[in-house]
Amino acid sequence: MEVIECSADVIVVGGGGAASRAALSARQQGAEVRLLTKTAFQQGGSTVHGASEIMSMGAAGFGVADDSPRKHFEDTMRAGRGFIDESLVSVLAEEAPHRIRDLMALGVPFDRERAGPKLIQSDFGSYARALGVRGKTGKAFVQALSQAMLQAGVCVDEHIALVDLIRDAEGAIAGVLGYHAKARKLVQYRAPSVILGTGGLHGAFELQVSTAEMTGDGQAICYRHGAELVNMEFHQLGPALIHPYVQLFSGSSFRLQPKLMNGSGREFLRDYLPPEATLDAVYEAKSFPFTTANISRFIDISMAREVAEGRGSPHGGVYFSFAHVNADALARVLPNTISWLSARGIDIAADPLEVGVVFQCMNGGVRMIDPDGQSTVPGLFVIGELAGGVRGPDRPGGNSLAEGQVFGHRSGVAAARRALAGSGKYRPSPATLDSTLGELSQLASHPKASAQLAVMASEVRRAMQQHCLVEKTGEGLCTALATMRAVQDHIAAGMGVGPDTLMDVLSVRNMAQASELVLRACLNREETRGAHYRLDHLDTDPGLAHSYTLRRGEAGPTITRLDY
Repeated sequence: MEVIECSADVIVVGGGGAASRAALSARQQGAEVRLLTKTAFQQGGSTVHGASEIMSMGAAGFGVADDSPRKHFEDTMRAGRGFIDESLVSVLAEEAPHRIRDLMALGVPFDRERAGPKLIQSDFGSYARALGVRGKTGKAFVQALSQAMLQAGVCVDEHIALVDLIRDAEGAIAGVLGYHAKARKLVQYRAPSVILGTGGLHGAFELQVSTAEMTGDGQAICYRHGAELVNMEFHQLGPALIHPYVQLFSGSSFRLQPKLMNGSGREFLRDYLPPEATLDAVYEAKSFPFTTANISRFIDISMAREVAEGRGSPHGGVYFSFAHVNADALARVLPNTISWLSARGIDIAADPLEVGVVFQCMNGGVRMIDPDGQSTVPGLFVIGELAGGVRGPDRPGGNSLAEGQVFGHRSGVAAARRALAGSGKYRPSPATLDSTLGELSQLASHPKASAQLAVMASEVRRAMQQHCLVEKTGEGLCTALATMRAVQDHIAAGMGVGPDTLMDVLSVRNMAQASELVLRACLNREETRGAHYRLDHLDTDPGLAHSYTLRRGEAGPTITRLDY
């Protein structure tokens, strides 16, 4: 397969808010920057497609005087202490207000009320400090950042899938190997600094809130290169509209107490509540995402159980009804949702809504070892949902967008400085390129029917949806793990890789391998904590209030305790 060459000071892989911020910041430092996106520019990733009634970015300093970066820091530590890096959280809280001001300067039209920005009190936050843009905040960020970076001279290469990292003889980053899906050619990008913002593992679940091209590429590739990952057992999930489009239901929507009905139209939530629990208490405590930390857990648990036992809706969910809710209350609490549904011919006050428990994002990822997003691989920076270290079992709402902006900016600055140090145009030798090309040849050496790829991808998604979303057991996790191993073994034996199938083969392989890492981490944590709900280990173990790292070993993944 033909390999064409390209070079830059900094390569950024990803098209979301964190990657866009990183590319702009690196360019502003004077670096030559290329941004690689797996899909069309501005069309992929959870930042672009995420939407909820209160989607927003948390940053202190725009609301009441009692709030402060210190309070934001304390809220985040309270939700994740023992599992997150205190130094990273401190930087996040201190610098989030500066990144908000950057976005304001770029023209992001944050919602306003009276004389200032409209502020939202997100889940796990002690003050209203989150700023949004009509429920589609991430999309507004990407649009503004994309325009700015194009004007600044960032080069954008669309439809480039990440194939592998390239490293020099000393093990430092020397660039990346990509695959141009439309030209059907491999592209070697030489660069002394690489920033990965490839997103999460959405494509591994049947129900998820983003786009299916996020198949764990960054997680799997970084793992294969020996990078350290952390907190891989923790991910966010919760109720979302699943048909005719996907949209999260944030905590505020549950104050309206929607009726939960199964496929037969029967209300079922009361069936799952302990005697001492009331519907009022359950709805009042509900936040997004799912957490076992309070009594609202029965909403997600009951929904998942109804589906698992065959009483769900046609698309794998249940039904919410707001028909009993006062029209004024609906308009006050869910104005964006009403508008979006109305545009699709749905009357929220009359029509039942098909809702499922969906995967939202990873809380764990490739470990950041400093506030610049440096990974354990020299010259490789990780940001956004790919990165780990600031998210534990639970986290405050609004932090996700803040993390992308804060660490996206810092990684862009650090990557540019690394690249421009010394000669300024250092192009390291690609010591590992030949081995990567040899591996691709091996995959192609035993042709098999590539039609099996779609079947294997479906098997991965079914296994993760059934065994690694709400309710987890050792038996179920092992069943799913066997599926991931079988898929990887099948691909390793040869899948007839060629220009037409390379991207799909590598995506399915990465999806299965990244899923395996999540499953092994879930098996290792024999307790219930946050969204990690083990039916066979229902108690939270105080002795397990710490993180685990996961790294490639000679016989497979090795798991090690990490005390932050």
